[in-house]
Amino acid sequence: MSEIQELMTELKGLPKVFDDKLAAGIKPIKEEQDRVNKRADDLLSRLTEMQRYLQQQISREGKVRVETGRYAGMDLLDLKIMESLFEKRRTSSGHGHPVLGEIIEARKSLVQNMSETTLLQWEEGALDRRLLYLPGAYRQSSSAMAFKEAMKGWTRHLVLQRKALDSTTAAAGDELVPTFEAAELWMDVNLDTLVLPLFPQQTMPTNPFDIPRQFGDTNWYPIDENVQVTTTDPTTGKTTLTAYGLKTGVPFSDELEEDAIVALVPEIRSSLARNAAQVIDDVLLNADTTTTDNINLLSTTISRTYAGQAHQVLGFDGLRHLANVDNTAQERNQNAGADIAMLYATLGLLRKYGVARRRGEVVWLCDPRTTAAVMGSVSLASQASFGDRATLSAGELREVIGIPWIRTDQMRVSSAGGRVSSTTTLNTTGNVLLVNTSQWRVGFRRQITMETDREAGRGQTTMYVSFRIAFAERSGTRSSATHTAHIRNITGV
Repeated sequence: MSEIQELMTELKGLPKVFDDKLAAGIKPIKEEQDRVNKRADDLLSRLTEMQRYLQQQISREGKVRVETGRYAGMDLLDLKIMESLFEKRRTSSGHGHPVLGEIIEARKSLVQNMSETTLLQWEEGALDRRLLYLPGAYRQSSSAMAFKEAMKGWTRHLVLQRKALDSTTAAAGDELVPTFEAAELWMDVNLDTLVLPLFPQQTMPTNPFDIPRQFGDTNWYPIDENVQVTTTDPTTGKTTLTAYGLKTGVPFSDELEEDAIVALVPEIRSSLARNAAQVIDDVLLNADTTTTDNINLLSTTISRTYAGQAHQVLGFDGLRHLANVDNTAQERNQNAGADIAMLYATLGLLRKYGVARRRGEVVWLCDPRTTAAVMGSVSLASQASFGDRATLSAGELREVIGIPWIRTDQMRVSSAGGRVSSTTTLNTTGNVLLVNTSQWRVGFRRQITMETDREAGRGQTTMYVSFRIAFAERSGTRSSATHTAHIRNITGV
């Protein structure tokens, strides 16, 4: 507020330049008038920018929110969902709802006051939120850098749209809204995922979509003058990404009062985004196309309608499946408590893939209970005195053997064979995955979509969230792939 007061004081003081001269009988020259007028215009522009910033209400987490009134705290996506809900009620009932106009005006106000500075602050806030939950070693990794670049891509697109709208004043900024809403929803999900951001992500223009595999090694020879060098035909191939869709929905009854919906929409939006993030991480880790004796539920059949776990049989196999089923040579049976030796032995299973070309390219993935057991290991706890890069720091496991440690509740304790049993009393042992993330690709044929559907016959509106995802490893032969390893049967968790 002090900066605004300073601007106002200077603006009020500008006429005194002329008052003093006129009192002395001196007529101001044109150059002086132009200079003062230009300064006044500059001050007014700065004041307008400051007022926009205050009206915009950039919250601490970087979200663009409504500042006051009935919709205080809502962002553009919340308002869009609200508008969709009441618009569909208007369509089915044949008459408008008084709140609909208020919602539309609130959205227009946010967009009209959106500036380039606002969008950059939104980007910074999103990055701060993402890095807050990551181990220190991962923050400078290639995956973290890719996340930053993705964020900058969103922002650049939004800034260009904003500039175009400023020059054309088209539709009061409505063209900006769909892009910003999509970015907000995608950010909601990405900020809650722990596994997804570790892997390179590929937009899929078609389904299926082919990506080239890495070239094989070439042979190198000394150079002799005027002698043709011997060339090597590298091994080539392709990996096919095939996307599969997942969808969920939450119904609202017509009996919900207007004020209840206003309070409920942000909560449901947040819950659905968080749940989408959990499901994405779950399928990347645990997907298994086998319906009977699935690695996630032995002695039971998981069908495509099996509540709570149907998403795990969507169409591809995940990380755990590779070492536990496809190439069991990549799996270590610990059959004892956690210790540093099991981690070194597992790192050896990765061979050349155990060396990270970029920081954070190789990661540990572990469930919370096993992480606690690893932290309690005497051999690991003794490393806690090595400064800021220590294995244990303020009670948090940040990295082990120089490799980032990611704790996720989508990794689960299991039976001794590394598979989750339908008999819960058998699920008492821990698991750890070691993955070279450069050897996997995540594809999205459709990113996160949120929509509402009016069902007049039932007297309800349903909010849906869906996406289409693909996941594949890049070697093309899972039965011999050595870029992923698994430790199972860790006792004492």
